[in-house]
Amino acid sequence: MTKRSDEEMKCEFLNTQQVADEFFNGAFDNQKVLRMVRKGILPAVKIGKGYVYRKEALEDWADKNFSCPAWSKIKS
Repeated sequence: MTKRSDEEMKCEFLNTQQVADEFFNGAFDNQKVLRMVRKGILPAVKIGKGYVYRKEALEDWADKNFSCPAWSKIKS
């Protein structure tokens, strides 16, 4: 078994309400966040009946989806 560094062991997890309030600054409610997860738009892990979100995965998702304008993806 390999040893993990302290950074790998320290993952910050959020619940759906925290994602809606803190990550999206209240722009989305928790139902919108859940719909985005069920459609496969947002990264999440289902545990029991609920979802948990790794803050790092959400930040990576935001970087990929909000870093360049939509028109730049159009091929000429």
